[in-house]
Amino acid sequence: MFRKLISFAIFVAIVYATVNAGAAYLRYQQFKDAVRETALFAGTKTDDQLKARVMELAERDEVPLDPEYVRIDRVADRVVISASYVEIIKLLPGYERQWQFDVVTR
Repeated sequence: MFRKLISFAIFVAIVYATVNAGAAYLRYQQFKDAVRETALFAGTKTDDQLKARVMELAERDEVPLDPEYVRIDRVADRVVISASYVEIIKLLPGYERQWQFDVVTR
């Protein structure tokens, strides 16, 4: 009986960590895809307009992005957008870990 209880507690802890880490990774993927689309269809938009759009996307996807960590570069006829943020993920009750996510469009 005690062994089953311990096994169940471990299972619940693994599910909890997986759900929280998976949610953060899903937000990252959605944000990365939206930023890539923004860079692809940048057209004649200014750097400030692109940065504002990236910040809108970050707010929409609940990404804790600071505007200082968004960089817009123009290489030949392409726009490259780079962004970096750190998210605190609760892996277990009382145990959190900081993960850095980097977005670079190419």
